[in-house]
Amino acid sequence: MTNSQKNILLALGIALFIATIAVHLLWSLKGAGRLTDRDIYYVWEEGKKLANGINPYARIIGNSIRDNDKYPTYLPLSYYAVAIFDRLGIKEFDDFVKVWRLINLFCHLCIGILIINVYKHEHKIVSGLVACGILLLGRWSSYIINVQHLEFIAILPILLAGNQLHHKPKLSALLFGLSLSIKHVGIILLPNFLIELNAKLAAKGNTFKRKQILIYSVIALAIPLVISLPFLLDQPLGFTLNMLFSTTRDFSDHGKATGTRIILTGVDGTRLLMVALIVINWLAQAKEKVNFWHASTVTLLLFLQFNAVIFAQYYIWLAAFLVISFAYIPSRSNGELKAERSNQTTPTN
Repeated sequence: MTNSQKNILLALGIALFIATIAVHLLWSLKGAGRLTDRDIYYVWEEGKKLANGINPYARIIGNSIRDNDKYPTYLPLSYYAVAIFDRLGIKEFDDFVKVWRLINLFCHLCIGILIINVYKHEHKIVSGLVACGILLLGRWSSYIINVQHLEFIAILPILLAGNQLHHKPKLSALLFGLSLSIKHVGIILLPNFLIELNAKLAAKGNTFKRKQILIYSVIALAIPLVISLPFLLDQPLGFTLNMLFSTTRDFSDHGKATGTRIILTGVDGTRLLMVALIVINWLAQAKEKVNFWHASTVTLLLFLQFNAVIFAQYYIWLAAFLVISFAYIPSRSNGELKAERSNQTTPTN
């Protein structure tokens, strides 16, 4: 690649990041008042309760676990963040959103940098710009920017965890736990991580492998457990019901834009079908040595296809793992390219 070509690619990359900043800025000009019916507002409300010494997870007790009443279904790290901001003097929702937007922008840009680095490492920088454009400027990213969901903040550490799984497994486990502490969507990917770690340690003895996998699991689950412990001890039933609500809630209207539920199995039967197919996918990764990023992408695809309740923000999880998995699609070798050219130029009788 010539210097001029490198300069063009650099200019395109910079333009992508500038455009991303502009998108965040333009959405911010619409004001925070329109977000009062969005999840970020309810995160702020629950965090304010926490700042005032109220356990936000207690409200679900005695109420329906089928119908949503804006229960606090996230692990408490985001609520802790709101409580800390409140103690620092950021008490109004408008002021909180201004800070939250900056955090979201930072994480979004970091995701773009990570993608570029992955593709650069695989010597596919042109494809990396395409992948980066999808994650920085695509409609699912724009939706997250619009409504200020937690997705970028939760996805960045789990992508970093996957990126560091081979090099620094303990750091990977910490990053995985950080992601779970923000949104526990990533819990369905933990077996994918452990299967990949097991494959990496294939040359080691069984005892060593079991020890390393146990260490990874303990570290990954330690952060969510530690930050959740006060709520578990104070209101164990309330906390447990909130965490389980995503698996018990009714279908309602959510997900209709992407299709309808499977009439054959019903809501709960479809959930069981999803679990069965995800487990089979884990087995395929282990037995058929499927690439970690590809197998993780399929896990997320199965979740989106069969989970009873689907929101638009879930698709950014699939998009993030999908574009990174593209980086690991094998390129054609020089020998294959030469053979292809030879076949194209060979005269036929």
